[in-house]
Amino acid sequence: MDLLYAIFNCQGWIRSDEQWVVVRLEPLQQPARRSAQEQLCRKLTGLGARIPGGKWLRIEVGASPL
Repeated sequence: MDLLYAIFNCQGWIRSDEQWVVVRLEPLQQPARRSAQEQLCRKLTGLGARIPGGKWLRIEVGASPL
């Protein structure tokens, strides 16, 4: 539960274009936690979620703003 709390409380950025809404989270510092964070983001993106306006949702980990 502590790991999920850490992931969901990360700073991040949101960018939107005609097709995508991209959420980028700052990477966690500990390598094992960062790996789990990246895996969760890939899994969530892989679900193919769409927001009500029809755009696809992509969640990723990255060190810099979009």
